[in-house]
Amino acid sequence: MNQAKRSFRHGVRAAGSLILAAVIVFSLTGCARTNSNDAASSAGASADPSSGSPSPAVMQTDSPPSALPTASASATASPAPDALLDPAKLQPVFGFASETGSHIIVSREEEGAGEQLKSLNTAIGNGGQVLAVKLEKWQTGNENNNGRELANNIPNMSGYLFKVEGDAAMRDETYYLVDSTVFPQAALLELQPADPAGPQLAAGDPLRKSVAAAKGRKIQSAWKLAGLGPDRQLYLVQFVRQDKEMLFSLVLEEDGMLSFKDYPAEITDNEYSVWRVDDGGEVNPQMFSLLFAAHTADGLLLGLNWWGAEGMNSFFLKQEGNGFTELAIEYGRYTSPL
Repeated sequence: MNQAKRSFRHGVRAAGSLILAAVIVFSLTGCARTNSNDAASSAGASADPSSGSPSPAVMQTDSPPSALPTASASATASPAPDALLDPAKLQPVFGFASETGSHIIVSREEEGAGEQLKSLNTAIGNGGQVLAVKLEKWQTGNENNNGRELANNIPNMSGYLFKVEGDAAMRDETYYLVDSTVFPQAALLELQPADPAGPQLAAGDPLRKSVAAAKGRKIQSAWKLAGLGPDRQLYLVQFVRQDKEMLFSLVLEEDGMLSFKDYPAEITDNEYSVWRVDDGGEVNPQMFSLLFAAHTADGLLLGLNWWGAEGMNSFFLKQEGNGFTELAIEYGRYTSPL
C-alpha cells in the first residue's frame, strides 16, 4: 500500500507449511519511523512496509516544546527524580502473559539464548506494573501452534518461559523484561491511565486551545491517555484533515510546556488504511496504552503499545530538548482473529 503505515516485522513460528506460508505473507503495517530529532514539516508521507524505512513521501516529526500555558500548568519546576534510567543500556526483550498470569513467554529469542536471559529478573508493563520474574525453561512448540501471539496459544509456542513470582501478570498483556541492576525501579513514574472509553476533551478545554495554537491546525479529536506522576499528562490529538494531509500527535504537557511526537500521513489511493491497516483514517485511545514511563537524564522515556486490526507494536519514545525520538527497540505481536 502507499499509505503511511507502521511496519510489523517479526517471525512467527507456526506448525505446518500452510500456517507458515500465511505468516510469511502477513504484514501488519503502520506509520514509518525515523530516529531524527529535528523539527520537521508536518507534511505527511508513506512508508515501504517491507523495509520499515520511510520513503521520501513519509515522515514522523518531533516538534519542539511549546511554551504555552494550560490549565494544569505548574508555577514551579518538577522535583529531581530519585534515579535515572540509561536508555543506552536497554535490550529488546519483550514477552506477553499467559492466561493465568503465572508465566510470560519470550518468543523472539532462539533456543540456546538462555544464559543471556538469566539476568532478566523484572517485567514491566500494563501501565507501569512491576513484577519479579525468573527464567524457568525453554519450551518447544507443537503442531497446534496457530501462529497467533495470544495467551491461549502459549502452550503451543516455542519460546522461553519466565515464572512470575508474587503478583500475577495481566492476561495477554505485553511486558518488557529487564535486569533490575540496569533498570532502576526508582526511575519509574506512577501512572494513572485514563479511561479509554471516556469522553474526549471538551471543545473549550485550555489544553485543546494550546495544542491548536502550537500546531496552527484545527483539532478533530483529543483525549487524555494518562497522568504521568502528579504534574505531567499525556494526550492523543488528531487534527482536522487538510486536503490529503493527515496528522495526529502524542502530546506531553508538563509545567505548562507542550512536547509533541507527530505522526503525519498523506492519503493516496486508500483512505481506509492511513496509519495502520483498516484504521479508517482515525486514531482513538483504545489503540494506545503505556508499558511504563521513566526518568532519564534528558527527560522521560515512554514505553507504548499501539494496537491495530491485526496485532500490536511496542516501542519507546525518548524525550529530548526538541521533542521525542523513537529508540531502535521495538516489538510486534500478530494477533489477527482466526
